Amino acid sequence: MRSALLAVALTAATASAQPKKPDNATRAKAAAMYEKGSAHYEAGRFSEAIPLFRDAYEMVRDPVYLFNLAQSYRKVLDCERASEYYLRYLQEATDADAKQRERVEGWRRELAPCVEERQTAAETARKAQAQAERARREAEAARGPRYRTIDDGQWFRIGGYVAMGLGAVGVGLGVSYGIEGANLKDELATTCASGCTWTDEALRDKDEAGKRANTLSKAFWIGGGVALAGGVALYFIGRSRVERVLITPVDGGGATVSTRLSF
Repeated sequence: MRSALLAVALTAATASAQPKKPDNATRAKAAAMYEKGSAHYEAGRFSEAIPLFRDAYEMVRDPVYLFNLAQSYRKVLDCERASEYYLRYLQEATDADAKQRERVEGWRRELAPCVEERQTAAETARKAQAQAERARREAEAARGPRYRTIDDGQWFRIGGYVAMGLGAVGVGLGVSYGIEGANLKDELATTCASGCTWTDEALRDKDEAGKRANTLSKAFWIGGGVALAGGVALYFIGRSRVERVLITPVDGGGATVSTRLSF
């Protein structure tokens, strides 16, 4: 298989003139890459040979590597790249003999139907994609403007609901303790209507319980009211963070976007 590749040593003299010739170290590195690439090529690992030949060409700009790349791409059935590198080889290897040029031209003729077929398929796919995109834009335009809601206030509203719930519980407890305190007050008033002795431990306990119930009633009323007010405030803050976005398709693709707050 080595005969299918051009040897660096035999073609170095045919390289195109370069503005700056590579030094010996660079040439040695490129030659080492060639040897490794050739080993992969001979072993049938053409895909592994390709980057080595390509890197070697970038180092020394020797057209031999263009030929080797074309051979490798032909082996992996990439006719488009193979034909491209054969052409580049013919353009740069100006001192190649007529027999070599004839062989390369023959390979390009063999690859031409494949190249044409793939280019036609690629063009057909491109047109189909463009047509699908055009159809999509036309469908969007036919649907007219559409709205989209952007909600950045959900957690504020959830916090508001929780706070209002706690506030309602607090107010409820305030009412409950208020009723208990009022009932105890009425009981004491009834008991002491004809006079009572405050040395009676049961009367003192009932009086203390009434005072405690009234204190708890006020505390729950105040706390519940504050929680309710805070919950309402959080709810409206959350509502102020809801935006309704209007998306209007425009001719030629794209769309205009306008927003407004939702309350």
